Amino acid sequence: MSPSNRRRSTQPPLRLLQVVYGARRRVGLVADRLARRTNHLRRDPVAELPRATCDFFGVLDGRTLQLHAVLPIAAGHAPKRATLLFIQGRQLVKCPATVDADSGAVSVTARPAFGDGDEDVSLGKGVWSLALAVSDETGDRRFALRTSESEEHDGPTVPAPPHPVSGWRYEPGRGNHGLAQLSVVGPKARAEVIQLATGRTEARIRARFIGVQSLEDPVVVFTPRSGGSDLVVPIAPADGRFEFVVPLTDLASGPAGVEVIWEAWVRTSPTRMIRLGRFLHDLRDPRAVLRVSRATVTVDDRRFVGYRPYYTNAGNLAVACLHFTGAPT
Repeated sequence: MSPSNRRRSTQPPLRLLQVVYGARRRVGLVADRLARRTNHLRRDPVAELPRATCDFFGVLDGRTLQLHAVLPIAAGHAPKRATLLFIQGRQLVKCPATVDADSGAVSVTARPAFGDGDEDVSLGKGVWSLALAVSDETGDRRFALRTSESEEHDGPTVPAPPHPVSGWRYEPGRGNHGLAQLSVVGPKARAEVIQLATGRTEARIRARFIGVQSLEDPVVVFTPRSGGSDLVVPIAPADGRFEFVVPLTDLASGPAGVEVIWEAWVRTSPTRMIRLGRFLHDLRDPRAVLRVSRATVTVDDRRFVGYRPYYTNAGNLAVACLHFTGAPT
């Protein structure tokens, strides 16, 4: 990328947009808490059904529901068919389930995948109640799913990660009647890093947009953590993806041997900024796991840049650069 395609920005609106981003994030967190409290006041549409005991209810890898429930039915009267129901108002979404009576108890297992594929289950935003419908020679019956509170754990992964492709969240929970519910939340607007590609003479970043509805003159913005002018890099997204050459010479702006750290953003429109990083994973602290090695990149005949991209504990991408001359060590 030529120097004419890069420019340092001294426009205050860029910093203002970053402040607005933080404010939007805090408002979103408050709205999520209020939505969870309001959910406890809603009338569950399956509250009057007989109960089945759900002994496992979770969403693995952000997209696959794993559900196992024991029905209050004698093994000798096991139903022939079972269907898992997702209910929200007048909406009803069905997916097949498997009946098992070999262990002496009648149980049902369902493993639907969420998404937009032909065999995926597609759910809109909001809270969905779950129920089981079973069929045998006597007719059809429905059961609500009684579940227990999920246990808190402090392991390296989060219990409800985002969908690894769409960024949607499918969060299993428990309503005020102790019944299984699924909260579906749309994706947060972000730019997801696909690849950090570093060669001998240049570094590139490839990424894609998540939850971004529209684009207007998008640019990547590098903001120095210690203060100063931002560095703006134009991008030309295609099909929601973009790629750019990291302006290493401009980012290594400190004295020789002194590292300068920059935060990476994407301005998607004149009034909107989002973060660039790695967000579609199940890690509690991506900083400790998604490690990237420092690289030495040749920018001139005897001038080199030490390039150290890394992810913060929130998954945001930061870039640390320093320059030096002579043979690299």
